[in-house]
Amino acid sequence: MEIKCPLCGSQDSVFWKRGNLDYSEADSEDFKITDSDYGLFPDFLKCQNCGLRYAEKMPTPQQLVRLYSDVVDPEYEAEKEGRGENFLRILKLMEKLKGKGELLDVGAATGILMEMAEKRGWKTRGVEVSGWACEVAKRKGLEVFHGDFLDYPETKKFDSITMIDVIEHLAEPAKAIKKAYGLLKPGGLLVLVTPDIESPTAKLMGKRWWHFRPAHVNFFSRRTINWLADNFGFKILKMRNYIWNFSVHYLITRFSWGRKMFNWDLLKKIKLKLILFDSLEAYLEKLP
Repeated sequence: MEIKCPLCGSQDSVFWKRGNLDYSEADSEDFKITDSDYGLFPDFLKCQNCGLRYAEKMPTPQQLVRLYSDVVDPEYEAEKEGRGENFLRILKLMEKLKGKGELLDVGAATGILMEMAEKRGWKTRGVEVSGWACEVAKRKGLEVFHGDFLDYPETKKFDSITMIDVIEHLAEPAKAIKKAYGLLKPGGLLVLVTPDIESPTAKLMGKRWWHFRPAHVNFFSRRTINWLADNFGFKILKMRNYIWNFSVHYLITRFSWGRKMFNWDLLKKIKLKLILFDSLEAYLEKLP
C-alpha cells in the first residue's frame, strides 16, 4: 500500500533519514515537553510535493492521544518564567498584526501562554491532552478542554488560534489545520511555531539535532508552511525565527552529564536568550 503524506496526501515521497525508534516500545515519558532523548527518532520520508518530512511508520492518532494523556511534566512549569518570555514576544506581534480578542491556545499545557494573554486583556480558552497539565491549568482558573483538538466542539469562533510547538506532534496535521480554519473568524490569525527542518542548525547538527526526538513525527520548513498557507485558505502575514529564553539549569540538565554534575539551584537564576535559528514562527491570516 502506498504511503500518503499526512499534510498534502501525495503518494510521491522518498526515503529521507534512517532512525532508531520503534513506536511500539515508546511510553508517555518519551512524549514529555521536556524530554531530552535527542537523537531518538523513527525512519522519515520526504514528500516531494509539499516538502514535509514525516515518520514512515506513523503512530495512530489514538496511540498518540493515549501517550500524551498520561504525560506528567513538572519541569515544564518550573521553567515558567523563561517560557513566558518566549510567549510574550509572540503575543506582542499578534497584537500588532490583529489586535487583542478571543484566543484559543491549542496544546495549552499548563496554561502559561493563556495566563500571559489574560493579563494583557485577551479572553482565552485552551485545549490540552495531558490530564496532569489540564489540572494545573484549571487550578489557575483557566478554561481548558481536556482532549484531542479534533474533538473540540465547533460552537464558537475565535479571533486567534495559537499552536506553539504542536503541529510537529500530530499524526494528522492536515485535519488540525482545517479544524483551526473552521474555528477562526474571517480574517482571524493562526500562529504556528515549529522546528525548521531546513534550518542551518538542523543541517549542522545532523542526527544530533535536539528536535530529533520521539514526540516529533513531522518536520516543516518555510517551503512546507508556504504550501500549507496556499492550500488551506491562509495568507502568511509574517514568518520569522523563534527566540528561546531558558535558565542555564534547564539547558544544562537537558544532557545526562549536566544532570549528574551541574544540577544546582543557583543555575536556575541565570537566564539566557538564545537565537538558535532552529524553529519558525508563522502568522497566517484566514482568507474568506
